[in-house]
Amino acid sequence: MNVIKKVDKFNFQKLKMDATSEDPAVRKNIFIEYFERFEEFPSYLFDNSQGIDKLLFDTIQDLTNDSKTSDNMQKGITILMSRLSSPR
Repeated sequence: MNVIKKVDKFNFQKLKMDATSEDPAVRKNIFIEYFERFEEFPSYLFDNSQGIDKLLFDTIQDLTNDSKTSDNMQKGITILMSRLSSPR
């Protein structure tokens, strides 16, 4: 008999709170969790209209410099940074 693993319901309020936390470890963990679930980063939570938000940038740098960050996540970072860096 196949057992289907139930995925927890997505909690947007927790995502927003953790992704914008002043604690770098909390931000990093929620970015990893979000990426593993949705294959993208929650950059839409930040105001990047005048350049990349500092909390977002610091979190992406932390992930980029972490040797445990998967190749797939590194590709996601590259895509995100090219999208955020392109003229609007």
